Amino acid sequence: MDELETIADWNPSMPSQPLRTEKTQFVMESRRAWSILTIVWAAFSMVLLAPGNLVITSHWADALHLVDILDRMSQGQRPHLDFVTPLGELAFSPISDLMAAGVPTGQAFLVVQILMAGGLAAAGLAIAVKRMPWVWALAFACAVMVITLALVHGRPEFSLSINVHYNRWCWALSFVALLAALLQPDKPALWEAVFIGVALAGLALIKITYFVAFLPLAVLGLLVTRQTRVVIIALATGLTIAILLTVLWGMDYWLAYLDDLLYIARSDARPYAGGGVLRMVTSAQMLAPAVLTAIAAYLLVRDGAQRKGLLLVCTFLAGAYVSDQNAGFDPLFLGFEALLLLVWAPKLTDFRRFGLTVISLGLAVAVAPNFFNLATSPVRAALADRSGFVPLVIGSSHHQDVLLERGAALSGGQYFVVDDGQREFFGQRPAGPVEFLNEALPDCQSMVSPRYFASIAADLEERDLAQGQAIFVADYLSPLWLFGDFPPLVGAAPWSYGGLNGIENADFVLFPVCPNRVSVNRSILRELAEVPMTEVLRTPLYRLYAL
Repeated sequence: MDELETIADWNPSMPSQPLRTEKTQFVMESRRAWSILTIVWAAFSMVLLAPGNLVITSHWADALHLVDILDRMSQGQRPHLDFVTPLGELAFSPISDLMAAGVPTGQAFLVVQILMAGGLAAAGLAIAVKRMPWVWALAFACAVMVITLALVHGRPEFSLSINVHYNRWCWALSFVALLAALLQPDKPALWEAVFIGVALAGLALIKITYFVAFLPLAVLGLLVTRQTRVVIIALATGLTIAILLTVLWGMDYWLAYLDDLLYIARSDARPYAGGGVLRMVTSAQMLAPAVLTAIAAYLLVRDGAQRKGLLLVCTFLAGAYVSDQNAGFDPLFLGFEALLLLVWAPKLTDFRRFGLTVISLGLAVAVAPNFFNLATSPVRAALADRSGFVPLVIGSSHHQDVLLERGAALSGGQYFVVDDGQREFFGQRPAGPVEFLNEALPDCQSMVSPRYFASIAADLEERDLAQGQAIFVADYLSPLWLFGDFPPLVGAAPWSYGGLNGIENADFVLFPVCPNRVSVNRSILRELAEVPMTEVLRTPLYRLYAL
């Protein structure tokens, strides 16, 4: 036995030297990751805020819907209590609160996205760096950041939009919480358990679909990885938040939220968004990732990692359910799956390790075009030539820093819908020509555009009709009040799937001759036929009735 071994046996402090070196290396790598993440966040923030406004080139109907809700809430209205929406309070309140404080709409949207991106990316890095190499942890945190602050809904298409921003927020929030739940660190931290509970509560208050899909997965992950203490604290945190909000908002708020969800679920116009999970999983886009996931699960099980195989399959199914409910929008969960496989692969035997690595790469490639579109959208927005844009709400003094491409904003026109039994919307056949109050209505639709609503508002103003009075619009969108001197209709559905929501608070009923969506318009007109009304005005564009 040499002298070094003798000293080591005699001095118990000697083996701690490698541990101190390992800890020092971890601290240095963590600092490097935090520094890079901060620089990336600052760079994105400057790119987003430098132009001083927000530009969009697609999905302007969704943008009008968003501005409608934000304006309502900035005036003090509450979701579910004052207007109908299946979306939760937190999908809008961070933005509307800034608007109420005087921040312009576009700037408020951008600032909230930047702050949320910074917070979620920081939480993601703090959680990930304890579970994987720092480079992977940094990549995960940057991905969370990009998803949160992107200026496009997704898909590999060259456009800019604020469409379904809440979906991106929920994906980012879900990924950070699920990473903490599915990958066990050497020593779980108390704050991680609290974060999981807060994140799940946040999902319930943004979009319930994500909560329904990912709550069971998070609980299963924590139980499978034997984080019993964490699951108890996480569930207790979520329950505490629910109790506190019930005390603050009252039970009526939750009942109204449930009513809004049931209104959508019972609607014939939108029974489900993407056509069903099975249809989506077997689609051309998802079939290959589904097969790769099945092979990866098989490799894990064959190597004795049955629990990891179970978690992988459940992650795929939960993600597929969410993507289907989001009308086929990006299956970003494939990138999350790819990261899980990268972390699990080194613990497998050589052949299976190689297989999991290749599958991880395949899943990453499948979602790479979508992610590239998200990552580049802030730069494309900053470089967009503002001379080709006009305010989304044209003719108004509000929301002037939300800009839409001129051609889209000023587009118009009508087209006729031929009911040949083939054309469908969300699986429903369109209604044919109908009569309303003894008038035969043409089977036509109008293009959704700000010009369309501005034209109706300007015509009413010129005729001095309905000024300062609430109007019920018989169509799926009702942002007309943004374009004129009309108050927002209390109880209305800013995005309607049928029904007479808010008509008890209306002074007038307006229905377009060629609505933006025939199926919803016809559903509303069938119920309107039973409502006593007096005709006030008949134009080639719309009809106006007094209640």
